[in-house]
Amino acid sequence: MFTFHAAVELHNGPLISRSLVMDGCVAAGYTGRDQASVHEHIEELKKLGVAPPYEIPALYWISPNRLTQQSEIQVVGEQTSPEVEFFMAADSDGSLFVTIASDHTDRKLEAVSVSKAKQVCDKVLGDTFWQVDDVDKHWHLIEISSRVYHEDQWLEYQGGTLGNILHYADLLKRVKNDSPGRAAPGLLSGTLPIIGGETLFGSACEIIMHDPVLKRSIEKTYDIVAVPDRS
Repeated sequence: MFTFHAAVELHNGPLISRSLVMDGCVAAGYTGRDQASVHEHIEELKKLGVAPPYEIPALYWISPNRLTQQSEIQVVGEQTSPEVEFFMAADSDGSLFVTIASDHTDRKLEAVSVSKAKQVCDKVLGDTFWQVDDVDKHWHLIEISSRVYHEDQWLEYQGGTLGNILHYADLLKRVKNDSPGRAAPGLLSGTLPIIGGETLFGSACEIIMHDPVLKRSIEKTYDIVAVPDRS
């Protein structure tokens, strides 16, 4: 069992600490509610040589050790990029907590194996979490977005709401059915289409989750340091 210590921002109180427990982690893919957006994402990846998924939505199991809150990740080679998502996990009592995340992925390796491409890159999480019970009634209104630092400028990269992604209850049910023996997996939700449709390989990324009802945000910026890809 993997334990992740989270700082939780309650809507009516100070930060509290919770230990999130996971016996696995899933990076979901192709989870958009709008099938046109899903196929748009498939077309984005086809440009990079990535084959269509084995099913929609798709579930890729990764190690929870890939989860990080560091402000820098190191990747192999120059062809990696972020995917803005939500991340969700539970504590030992079964209470769910959510934060912003980047399912950073190796695009070159993705053309060989999506599962391996997901596994080799760290997944960056926000520094604070929200209790799902605090946001459940307006879940679909919560906004997520990303920017990338590319060619000496910050560019808007992705944007939308959690209402654009399959509901977390549906995703968790699918995860449970995919691996009944795992009682407490973490979940990366799947992402949104790229603005303009072109994958960018930047040197930094900013991810944001904004709650327009409770008027609060989780923001995270991280640097992407490429090390040589050698045989």
